[in-house]
Amino acid sequence: MWRRRREAASARPSAALYSAHHGLYSEAVVSFIASAVALAEVGQFKEAVQYLQKAAKALYEGAREVFERVRVSLQRLVELFVEAVVRMLAWIDEHKAYLFLMTAAAAGVIALSVALIMWGLVEMEKLAHFAMGMTPFIPAGVKEYSREEVFNILKNAPDPYEKFKEIAKAANAGGIGLAEPWESLRVLILPKPSEKKRLMMGKTYREFDERMKKALFYAAFALEEAFGVYKSTLREYAEVRGKALQRVEVGEWPFKRVMYMPDLDRLTQLSKKEEAAFEKALEVLRKRLNEYAVKYGLRDLLDLDEDVARRLAEAKAPELSEFNDVSFGVKAYAALIAYREYALGRRSAFGTAAWYWLEVGGSARHLYYAPYTAYFKAEGAKVKKPAAVEELVAEALRRLFLKPGADTTAASSRSSQKAVSWR
Repeated sequence: MWRRRREAASARPSAALYSAHHGLYSEAVVSFIASAVALAEVGQFKEAVQYLQKAAKALYEGAREVFERVRVSLQRLVELFVEAVVRMLAWIDEHKAYLFLMTAAAAGVIALSVALIMWGLVEMEKLAHFAMGMTPFIPAGVKEYSREEVFNILKNAPDPYEKFKEIAKAANAGGIGLAEPWESLRVLILPKPSEKKRLMMGKTYREFDERMKKALFYAAFALEEAFGVYKSTLREYAEVRGKALQRVEVGEWPFKRVMYMPDLDRLTQLSKKEEAAFEKALEVLRKRLNEYAVKYGLRDLLDLDEDVARRLAEAKAPELSEFNDVSFGVKAYAALIAYREYALGRRSAFGTAAWYWLEVGGSARHLYYAPYTAYFKAEGAKVKKPAAVEELVAEALRRLFLKPGADTTAASSRSSQKAVSWR
């Protein structure tokens, strides 16, 4: 098993390197891969597997000498393509990914032992649902401050934390209402007596002293600024990405087909813009966490270990409990990474939590809860971002062929728009 894993590791860079520099992802390869993803998404697993075989064969025949030189067989390419699609499906629907993988094994396309190794890397567990609280009631005539309004007020304050406590007191008095994440921060930092009584029932809040409250505030404050830097670009990317993959029905029944026309040049440009915005957001988050840690003496609570944060962002649900003791800084950094992956199509455990708490439930609670608890509560909320087939296909193309930094000039010069079809 480990020998096969080592072969896979050596095959990936060899194949990817040649493909990136020689424009090997031809129209046929792109069409077959996109069709396989689309077919698998709608449950036509047998046909999807056949398209993957065609894609691997087209890629292999395009550079047989090179692949033979690095000892990468046609079967190895088939296995790599199957694994890529299984992982893509698992981000959306683990059961569907499993059925696709077992179909490939039953058809003899990959060995059952190989399929079991692949599935061993994919999480397959169902969690019980948790009932979430209701959105706080705001009486008529009470002004509710938006997410952006509160952030701007705090950003211009000499002492953001003290200013927030003033705002929280006004909210407790019933004079104003607060949008998330500020409402959650109010409850955790300056709760009303009834709210504090409920919070004190948990051990976490009983140990939640003033210094930890300040650290939570500044971690959420830094994350909110970084999130604002990235979100507008991500929204634009999501809107335009679907348009870069046109879906057209052609022919007459019973030979009617759906044609996908991916504009690789446009997808490449969008990918680079999104990547730049994300890196800028990470830079802002790193800078602010360090600034607040030094300025307010919160180094131990806002300390950022990027390696730990990335592992947390990629962790499977059963592994989340291993990160219970990480700092607020690590949680904030991991949340931004996981949010991006989730928004682009990858449904990881921490990404599920990050998307829910940043978009709906309030990022403050995401940082306050232990990672597994944050995931458990997010799953229980049953609020998830839907993924269309077109978006899934576009993201598959981006991840497989248009990775930022890769040389795609040769590939795009052949055709800036390639036809992708499936019956």
